[in-house]
Amino acid sequence: MHDVGMNMSQLAMSVKQVDNTIELARSWSHDLLHATETYDMERIGSKLAQAMRSLDEARAALEGYEEAIEADHNSVGTVRLV
Repeated sequence: MHDVGMNMSQLAMSVKQVDNTIELARSWSHDLLHATETYDMERIGSKLAQAMRSLDEARAALEGYEEAIEADHNSVGTVRLV
């Protein structure tokens, strides 16, 4: 537990869960995109392709989150009782 009450392990696991959820949504979108291609459904296919690009950007934004958590954890000052 960190001095300010934030459990860094729980924070890392929660961000990992977000990353996994985005990865799963991207996988589902990819599968659906292939289904729309099979049936020549180009309008929804383009929406799915756009969603996949956005999901890729979201995952890229989270790259290095573990190092960021560690750096933030180390930069927070210590609380002292007086």
